Amino acid sequence: MLKNIGAVCIGCLLIMGLLGCERQQVTDPVPYVFVQKLIDLNNTFYQALRFDRGFVYETGGVRGLIIYRRAANAFIAFDRVCTHHPSNPCGVVEVEPTGFFIRCPCCRSAFDFEGNPINGPANFPMVRYRTSLSGSLLSINN
Repeated sequence: MLKNIGAVCIGCLLIMGLLGCERQQVTDPVPYVFVQKLIDLNNTFYQALRFDRGFVYETGGVRGLIIYRRAANAFIAFDRVCTHHPSNPCGVVEVEPTGFFIRCPCCRSAFDFEGNPINGPANFPMVRYRTSLSGSLLSINN
C-alpha cells in the first residue's frame, strides 16, 4: 500500500512541477521610454548619414539609438537595447563591421536592418522609432 501512495505522490509532484515550469508569454520585453529627437543632417557629426547604408549612434531610448540611412530620404531609428535581456547592461547592440547586420556582443543575437532577429536567442524584434525628414532635419520619436 505504501508503494502505491509513494508512486502517486511522485506522480503528483511531477505533474505539478511541469505545470509550474510553464513558460510565461512576454509581449513586450523592452520598457517604454519617451523619444523625441531632432537632428540636423548638415551637422558634421552626422556625415555618415549622407550616404546609403550609413549609420550613427545617438543618445536616447533605453540604451541609445542607431540611426541608419536606407536610401536618400529613408531613415530608420532603432533602440540599441537587445531584446533578449533588456535589463542586462551588457545588451547594447552594435552594427557589425561588415555593415550587413546588427549584433549584441553579450548574447550574440543578430538582427537585420528591419530590426528582425535572424540569429541567437533573441525572439523579439528591435524597438523601432518613427522618423520623418523635413529638409535637412530628421525627427525621431515614438
